[in-house]
Amino acid sequence: MTPHASLRLVCALGVALVAVALAGAPAFASPTPTPTPTPTVASDALTPLVDCVQDAPLGAVTSRTVVLGYRSSASAPVTVTPGSGDDLSPGAADRGQPSTFLPGEHHGAWLLTVDAAAEPSLTWTLGSRSLVIDSTAPACTDATALVLSAPTASSGTVSVSATVTRFLLGAPEVGTVAFSVDGVATTAPVGPGGVARADLTAPAGAHTITATFTPASGSTLRPATATAAVTVTAPSGALTVAADSVVTGSKSVTVHVTRTGASAPVTVDFATVDGTAHAGPDYVAASGTLALAAGQAAATATLSLPVRAAGSPASVFFVVLQHATADVSGAVAMVSLPAVPAAAPASVAAGGTGGGGAATAASALPQGDPTAHTPIASAPVGQDLLLLLGAGLITIGGFAGVIGLVRSVRTRDAF
Repeated sequence: MTPHASLRLVCALGVALVAVALAGAPAFASPTPTPTPTPTVASDALTPLVDCVQDAPLGAVTSRTVVLGYRSSASAPVTVTPGSGDDLSPGAADRGQPSTFLPGEHHGAWLLTVDAAAEPSLTWTLGSRSLVIDSTAPACTDATALVLSAPTASSGTVSVSATVTRFLLGAPEVGTVAFSVDGVATTAPVGPGGVARADLTAPAGAHTITATFTPASGSTLRPATATAAVTVTAPSGALTVAADSVVTGSKSVTVHVTRTGASAPVTVDFATVDGTAHAGPDYVAASGTLALAAGQAAATATLSLPVRAAGSPASVFFVVLQHATADVSGAVAMVSLPAVPAAAPASVAAGGTGGGGAATAASALPQGDPTAHTPIASAPVGQDLLLLLGAGLITIGGFAGVIGLVRSVRTRDAF
């Protein structure tokens, strides 16, 4: 056997052994892929609604007007592009339908006019939901919609109103609307403009109010229902404002806004107003908003006071409350500024008075100045009289006077 033949035989045996080994070895299990969760699509929160249809025969053509709306359970506006998840079929997918959908339920969002003979049925697909539009929808002469208004209430009473409308005709002015909250219903008649009003009682907290329109007996109108969320807050005590006292030299004053009941959150605006004091030289004008959280009984604001000019008289300015979200029992606080003493004279008398005499001005020369006046001690009065007599003797008596003067001096020394 040639060397090349031997080599080929060895290679063949090696391949066979590897194949046998692989055949006897357990197969490697492929990892099970983790299922990918289906992403939440915003358009899945949308539901198309048909409010009504109205056919108007025009010879061989029947013009059909369709009033459409939608409901969105999303908490923010959802945008869907017509033709890409916001489609009409058959025919053109984009027929002017809205592309932005707001949270809540909306009726009469858009109108669609078609030839009912050519397109007796249409389908509006919005996200993952579809709606068939045909002659089985309510007629616009009979269909109604209800708009419910329920503002946030700051006490146990909630004032609500509902407006009944028809899409292509005027609002009905007959029938009733039943308002219900927490299972308690109150019925109110529909008045001019299709409006019904009621006052409901509800404790503090979040509630859902339901309003249901019931047409008058014998009417062809259809009933309608609407819901609205309302938050009832606990009542707050009345607000009052007061200011601290101001003393001479004060650089600020604190204003206090207080209330007796501190259960509900409250906001109130404040502003300074001139009285006999004026913003600028007497105080710094200020304004702002104070917020009292639930359970908070007081809030403060600090107003700056400048250094007033000497001799400024006593004066006042005011702090006024406005735009409060609760009752106000004391809306004005007065801030009293004390008088500022007049400036002291530039030169003040330094000497004092003694025995009722006039004050003597102090010398402006430094101590020890040789030019300063030095008082001379006065001689005894008796010695001065003797010297005066001696001088008279000199003048009158000549030498006799001299002798007398010597004697006088000796006599003085004897003293």
